[in-house]
Amino acid sequence: MSIIRVNNLSKTYRIHEKPAGFANTFKDLFARKYIDKKAVDNISFTVNKGEVVGLLGENGAGKTTTLKMLTGILYPTSGSVTVDGFTPTQRKKAFLKKICFVMGNKSDINWDLPAVDTFRYQQLVYDVPDNIYHENLAMLSELLDAKHLLNTQLRRLSLGERMKMELINSFLYSPDIVFLDEPTIGLDLKSQISIREFLKKYRAERNTTIIITSHYMDDIEETCDRVILLNHGQKAFDGNILDIKRPDMPFKNIILAMMKEG
Repeated sequence: MSIIRVNNLSKTYRIHEKPAGFANTFKDLFARKYIDKKAVDNISFTVNKGEVVGLLGENGAGKTTTLKMLTGILYPTSGSVTVDGFTPTQRKKAFLKKICFVMGNKSDINWDLPAVDTFRYQQLVYDVPDNIYHENLAMLSELLDAKHLLNTQLRRLSLGERMKMELINSFLYSPDIVFLDEPTIGLDLKSQISIREFLKKYRAERNTTIIITSHYMDDIEETCDRVILLNHGQKAFDGNILDIKRPDMPFKNIILAMMKEG
């Protein structure tokens, strides 16, 4: 059963362009020049309950923009999105309790407090009963081998340890649908492996639907059932993870570029 439906989804940004120099700055006050940039261009796909889908593409391919539209952060220019029957941009409380969005380059946890203090705040925001909160915290900290880090000030943790805290914070309220944008970016190999193992075990236990973007192909190969490849905002491939390795596929140069970036 499809839990996510995307139909002819597009997002166009209007971008201000100004040549360098003082004279051009003065001219720009009276005659600004704008161009339209299509970040996502008429893509359609579905995701089934419990499926893990990798969203691939070069920098600027539209991956993060797509996730932001799926979570309701951005409004589409055209097309439609439904996530578990909800329209994301309406941002209904029932919808927000069903999803989580983790961005590897941003933090939702207070830098100056132990992570466990933020977890308590998260419990209040999402109305998590005490028994569920303690059960989830114990399970998540064990899966991520992070029990010894819960009471340490966040600024004193390594990047990999902070990412584990971000995952615990996002999974505490048992979201049904998880969006992960570069969750292992900048992490050492041991931390990458730990997070991949966590995602596989959590999915197996909870049948959670996950969409993940990453420039590390190991993240995709080891966690995903299927991949969607974006190229300049358009969908270039949607299929089994094994098919993308076939020598006759026409987009090998895109995959190689991603691997070099990773």
